[in-house]
This record gives sequence, structure tokens and C-alpha cells, in this order.
Amino acid sequence: MDDPILLPSDLNSGERRRSSRVRSTSLRVSETPERSTRSTPVASIKDTPLAEPQSPKDESPVPSRSLRRRKSAVSNGIISDPVEEAMKALTEEERQNWKGWVELESDPALFSYILRAYGVRNVKIQEIFGLDDDSLLFLLKPVYGLIFLFKYRDNDADEDENAPKCPKHVWFANQTTSNACATVSLLNIVMNTPEIELGDALTAFKESTKLLKPPYRGQALSHSDFIRNIHNSFLRKMDVLNADLALQNDYEKWVKANKTPKKKIATKKASKKKKEKRRRRKDEDEAGYHFVAYVPINGSVWRLDGLQRQPVNLGEHGEDWVSLARDNIMQRIGQYEDGDIEYNLLSLCKSPLHTLQGSLAENAHLILDVEKILAAAIPDWKLFMQSQSDLSMSMDELTGSFDISVDQVNNANPPESARKKAEKAISDPERLLNLYKDLVSEQKALRSEHAQEVASLAQEDDLAATRKQDHAPVVYVAIKALAEAGVLRDIIMDLRGD
Repeated sequence: MDDPILLPSDLNSGERRRSSRVRSTSLRVSETPERSTRSTPVASIKDTPLAEPQSPKDESPVPSRSLRRRKSAVSNGIISDPVEEAMKALTEEERQNWKGWVELESDPALFSYILRAYGVRNVKIQEIFGLDDDSLLFLLKPVYGLIFLFKYRDNDADEDENAPKCPKHVWFANQTTSNACATVSLLNIVMNTPEIELGDALTAFKESTKLLKPPYRGQALSHSDFIRNIHNSFLRKMDVLNADLALQNDYEKWVKANKTPKKKIATKKASKKKKEKRRRRKDEDEAGYHFVAYVPINGSVWRLDGLQRQPVNLGEHGEDWVSLARDNIMQRIGQYEDGDIEYNLLSLCKSPLHTLQGSLAENAHLILDVEKILAAAIPDWKLFMQSQSDLSMSMDELTGSFDISVDQVNNANPPESARKKAEKAISDPERLLNLYKDLVSEQKALRSEHAQEVASLAQEDDLAATRKQDHAPVVYVAIKALAEAGVLRDIIMDLRGD
């Protein structure tokens, strides 16, 4: 039997790993998310002994925070308004000092931004809009991993007690804190892909955790200020209040549950059915969303779910590992009832920008080779070109604007088919000139694609910068001004049509 996952007592005292589900008691003042697929949750791992909250007798009760009270206690002679405080923008110091983790939306642009902030290079997150063969053809290649977001239920934590332990060649971290499933899934992919450049910080983190068991890797991840602060790049004041309120609600539920005498276990089948029905209904009402990762490792496809004690080997794969992962995802989707299918799928791929740089270097290498052949065979060959200014290729521009060094061009290894095509044209000057024109035209097309990808990257950064802005304080001030001017009620009545 596998060793149980033991979490050190220095984790959040009195807090079980919980699902950050949408609760009716959660504060919902912030704007509606732009996307409906949100990350969520943390549910407990089966058979995992966790640090139980201390008895209320031994521990001071959690102070109650009520945003409904208009006035709080007097502090230094100044009466502070809790609503006014809640509507203030979160400072950078407050963001970094907060030890919680914010929910992340399943947005490829935001995920790509987070990976770049971690120091990961040459990757891109792409959304998958269908699981059919035609849709998968549009994926950027190679695909390093898949990130599946689905509606999590309590019975999803069930797993085989005899599941094999995590092998040494698989870097797998459990999720040991709420709302961290997005980052856990991202790291479970990039840490298992040698082709990905991790950057100094993640490389050091991987090295320092390589000998740890999955729960302790998860604990190290949860306690990393570097990882948490980047994960919380889009944190807002209302997110902090919601998370703190949810934790307080969990604590109060625990206190109530421990004070209430346990009822006798029902023996009748009818009672069991009713209880199961109530449990299922409650599970559906409180269901949150959860990210899991699929990644090929040493010829096998692995499902890395931070809420499971161990990673799951789905079997060996051929050239197309995505198809094997797709079958498992489709099986999970098939468990939903009609009308209850809510999921999102992202792919972590090689950045086309990196691929384009390689193609540009190879093309430039061929152009320079053909120019040398033309100069030897036809000294005045440039006179035969109709528009030399359009066809000429500036190496300075290539190295300056496209971040390609001269050494990269000189050491580039063009495809064998392109080399053979150039060799066949050596004896035919006209054919050689046409080849040169084709290569330069290809260079222009590659530069255009490169420019588009750079623009897409800038757009992702702009979107991330926009998402970091908290508009709640501005909206609050505006509404407050309308109320003080006595016109807010009239505006509301007009909108209602009264």
C-alpha cells in the first residue's frame, strides 16, 4: 500500500486543502469574468492525513469580517468604513505579502504571460476548440502538453489505492493549497519536457525538489514566493476578500460540525438513497473547476492531476501522443449528463516565433550560398534582376530586427531538399536566378509571419497589463458620487423602466 501523503504542520493552520468552489456565501462584487471557464479548486486527496484544525478551546476564534457593517472600530481616533477599505486598489506590497493563491481563468494569453514571467522560453499556450482530427491538425507542433479544465466533483478524488508510486523520471507535484491547480498543471508539464528552456529560477527549483515526494514538491511550490507572486499577477482586492471569507466560512463550518452531535447511521435502503441523492445534489451545486495536465514522458502518456496522490500512466504512444490523451479526456467528458458539459482544453506548444527564427536563418544561409554561386558564374548577375532593392537581403536587418545572429545564419542547416535544388540549378544560370528570387520571396513571407507573431506576443502582454488593472475603485467612486448627487435612484428607475 502506498505511503499516505503527509503534509507538514506549518501549512495554513486549521485549513484542509479545499475546493475554491463558487459558494453562495462568497462575496461577488468584482466584475463578471470575461470567460466562463475558471480554474478552481482544491479538493482533498483520498486517504491523505492532513493537519486538523485545533479545537476552538485551544485556539482563538477567527475574527469575523463583516462588510455589511458600515462602521468599524475606532482606530487612532479615525472611524474607517469597511466598504471604503474594500474598494481601495490593492497595493503591490499587499499583493506580495498575501500568502493565498488567486483563481486563474483558463485564458491562453494569461497562461503564456505567466510562463514568460517564470522565465520559460520558446513556448506558447493555444486553445483547442474541438477534439476531432481536423481541429487537432491546427495545433502548433510540437505539442509539449495538454491542460484540461473540467467540472470537479468529490468522487473525482477516488483513486486506486494500489496505484504505482511516482517513478523517479517523472516530476510530479501534488496540489497542497487552494487555487494553485493552474500553476501546478503548467509546472507538471514544463518540468517534464527537456526541450523547454526553464530559465534560471525554475531550473533551480526543479533541482532542489527532484528528490522530494509529490506532496513535498507541492508544499515547496506553495511556499515559493517567486512562484506564488507571479501566479498572483492578476490579483485584486476583491479576490483577497473572497478568499479570506471562504476560509472563514470553512472554519465556521468545521466548528459547527464538531459541536453538532453525530446522528445515528441509517440502516434502511430508502434512507441511504435519499442521503446519496442529497449528497449528489450538494456536490453538483458546489462543484468547482480543476486543471489537470497530460504530457508525454519517455514514450508514455501521463495524466498528472495534482489532487491525485500519484500520476497515472495511460500507456505507450506512437508518433501521435495527443490521440491517446484525447481518448482519456473524451472518457472524462462522457461522464457528464446532457446539458452539463463544461470544459476547456489548452495545449502547450513550441512557440512559432522560435520556429520562424530557425526558418529565417536557414533561408538566409541558402540565399548567401546562391549569391556566392551567382557571383562566380555571372559576375554581373545583379543587372539581370528587375528590382534589386526589393530582392536584396540586409544581414544587418536580419540580425537587428529578428534577433538572429550571424553565427546562427552561418551554422544553419537547411533541409536536404533545398540543398539538392540549389545544386541542380548550378549549371543553369537562368534557373539559378529564378531560385534566388524564390528564396528571397520566401524570406519576405517568413519575415511577415515573424512580424505577426511578434504583434500577437505584444497583444498578449497588453491583455495581461489590462487584466492587472482593478477598475472597482473607479466604479465605486463614480457610483458614490451619483448617489451623493441624488441622481442614482433616478438612473436605476430609468434602467428598470419604472
